[in-house]
Amino acid sequence: MVASHLMHAAFLLGAVIVAGLIVADWMAFSRKSAKAVGYGISVGRHQETLRVRRAQFNEDGILTLPRGVARLCPEQRAILLLPDMRQLGLAFRTAWPLNGAVHYATLEEQAPATLIKRMPWSSVLMTALWFLTVAVGMLVYLVSFALAGGFSSASGAFLAVALSGLGLLVLLFGFLIVVAAYRLENKRLMAIYEELRAALAGG
Repeated sequence: MVASHLMHAAFLLGAVIVAGLIVADWMAFSRKSAKAVGYGISVGRHQETLRVRRAQFNEDGILTLPRGVARLCPEQRAILLLPDMRQLGLAFRTAWPLNGAVHYATLEEQAPATLIKRMPWSSVLMTALWFLTVAVGMLVYLVSFALAGGFSSASGAFLAVALSGLGLLVLLFGFLIVVAAYRLENKRLMAIYEELRAALAGG
């Protein structure tokens, strides 16, 4: 009885710690200061030539865009994109939010610039852990089932194939959700990036 209570307490404590780490990770990821420029794991990039003029930003390094703002971070040689979710018609963030920063080579001149898309560490790690758990669980089941002689009969083989197909469908469904969420977040981020490009080009 005591061991059971200790296990439940340990499980609850672990869940609280994981939830706390995820919340802290998202808060750090969503910061509007220059410290958020390099935070998260890089999941994509887009490169082209841009001309970044300091005069286009106000004293605080802010350039107002139709659906958000861009913050100039001279020390990092980057422009942090800060979308206004209400202007984008998205009242929520998915479990895989994207952050964007445009890293430029120099100010006042046409030079290569790279938009780096980043995602919170917790989103990537939890997603990878989920896929790994489902895949390993399915493989362990099939091995255990085979060792127990489950494939010795037609009904057993059919059951193994059916459950394997179900596991693959779960993996496919999870993959489609991640892809759909990424495309939604990427569309939001690229909309702000296009507004920044237009503002820089317009002088």
